[in-house]
Amino acid sequence: MSKALKKDFIADVALTCFLSSSYGGTSVDDIVRAAGISKGGIYWHFKSKEDIFLYLIKKWSNEYEQDLLARLSDECPFRDKLNRFVEFYLEKVDVPVIALVREFLTQAKDETVLNKLHGLIACSQRSNILEKVIREAVRQGECKPVDAKAAATAFMGMFEGIGIIWSVSEKDKALLERTTKTALNIYLEGILN
Repeated sequence: MSKALKKDFIADVALTCFLSSSYGGTSVDDIVRAAGISKGGIYWHFKSKEDIFLYLIKKWSNEYEQDLLARLSDECPFRDKLNRFVEFYLEKVDVPVIALVREFLTQAKDETVLNKLHGLIACSQRSNILEKVIREAVRQGECKPVDAKAAATAFMGMFEGIGIIWSVSEKDKALLERTTKTALNIYLEGILN
């Protein structure tokens, strides 16, 4: 098995462990047992459990963003692209990796590791993707001449906030869908020509 494949294998096994026992409930020894390789084999590819987790988040984030780009790649009106964005968000809002990130943020003590995670989250291409969509809509005359970066940040903040509130409440999916559709309509009222 190549080094890259071995690293992905370890990360996938670790994800299975994190999902079954939580991030805090999983040790490197648990990952060693589940992967069937030595502890040295784990440490050859990763410095720590936190390093494995950060690798998983980066990998997941890249896949997420590629899926989003594919969803928004068709030529269609701005309103439809934002609807697709929200539909995509609703499909992904309760994926287990998101819960692991929330758990990790509450348990991680190492500032360097936390800063790396915040960097992965903040450097997400979602906002950049949305900014390009808005910039194109302005150019096409579909929406008001707004600051595309600020409009994308406002949109992302609105939906991330809704997701956070949903994740710590009763997790009523029907309410989440109504809330996101209402938020999208309010946003569109403010931005469309």
